[in-house]
Amino acid sequence: MTTARELVVVDGRVLLRACSLYKGHACAVIEQHHLAPKSWWLAAGKAIDTPLVGICPNCHYGAHAALDGLIAGRDVSALPPRVVALARQGLAIAAAHGLTPAPTL
Repeated sequence: MTTARELVVVDGRVLLRACSLYKGHACAVIEQHHLAPKSWWLAAGKAIDTPLVGICPNCHYGAHAALDGLIAGRDVSALPPRVVALARQGLAIAAAHGLTPAPTL
């Protein structure tokens, strides 16, 4: 995870930002996170080579729940589809780079 937070304040007013996963899904705090978790790269002793995505805290933790569920072979169908898709992208990046996915929560 990258902790760079983006908060937009205009004329003393906090503005909502769009989460990149769902149009119209707005939140005051958007954070940039690695698609394939940083911990997997560090565990493999490799330089971090994964795109960042700007998402809200809800989608961030949903993606971690999806990652952990997929790793454990659990049914993740109750989670938002785009959150699950994001987790699948992270797992695909891990496979392409020889990383070993491990639970993130």
